[in-house]
Amino acid sequence: KQLQNQPNIIIKPADKGSKIVIMDKQQYAYEAYRQLDNQNHYRRITASLQPQIQLEIRSIVQQLYTDKFINAKQRDYLYGPNDPRMRLFYLLPKIHKESDTWTIPHEVPPGRPIVSDCNSCTYHISQYIDHFLGPLSVNWSPLN
Repeated sequence: KQLQNQPNIIIKPADKGSKIVIMDKQQYAYEAYRQLDNQNHYRRITASLQPQIQLEIRSIVQQLYTDKFINAKQRDYLYGPNDPRMRLFYLLPKIHKESDTWTIPHEVPPGRPIVSDCNSCTYHISQYIDHFLGPLSVNWSPLN
């Protein structure tokens, strides 16, 4: 609990291996900005796309309801929260990589980028799809 209140450190689970990593906040930010500055993977936006995306999703969900592919209860659920949470970007340190290949060798490990979707405008849709595809993926085998 004392470490969690330290303003100069970041505590994250490691990408693999069930370990906890305590990093200097500036080093963590260095790796995050290094990744976000990669224009092959990310581009800077000046405003949130969430309001526009939420309207488009609700329009599609409403059409599914109108066309009787889903019922009213499903429609209301798939609309998602009225005030969705913004998606959060964070990194899981890849400490399993050889330390001489790290972003800053032996100091700053590369990070696996994660974008948390919890309670975003698409979260309920993801849960809905997972409800149906999850059991199929467990039972699926390329040998079938």
